[in-house]
Amino acid sequence: MVSAIKVYDPTNAYNNAIRKIEQNGIRATKQRRILAKLIFDKGTRHISADNLIDEVKKENRKISMATIYNTLKQFTAIGILREIVVDQNKSLYCNNKQSHYHLYIEDEGKIVDIPTQNIDLNIPSMPACLQLHNIDVIVRIRTLKDKKN
Repeated sequence: MVSAIKVYDPTNAYNNAIRKIEQNGIRATKQRRILAKLIFDKGTRHISADNLIDEVKKENRKISMATIYNTLKQFTAIGILREIVVDQNKSLYCNNKQSHYHLYIEDEGKIVDIPTQNIDLNIPSMPACLQLHNIDVIVRIRTLKDKKN
């Protein structure tokens, strides 16, 4: 029997996000609903707070940068987003819930998903009192610069 491939459904992703927000005792305010719609309506992707504020402005909405940062942190804390810290001053947020890693193209500030089967990790065994919670892998690459001697 062949299993069906999961296709990203923006409406379902948005509804699941709102449900999870409410299940975690967070009010699904108008601002949170707008941000969830922007984050989940365009398929799986990586977004920064700056990208999100630009999208808010394009829709002629008024949401402060502080609200955007707070909402991204809340969504990360309840597990509907993954924060990818690319450097000490920059985080991107991933709405892809499938198990995967990331390729960061430094010169472009762009992130690309890498399926877990493409990375071979040798994880040491954990002491009985510990449990593996998550593995984050970010492979960083740069464009080669022409060397003229």
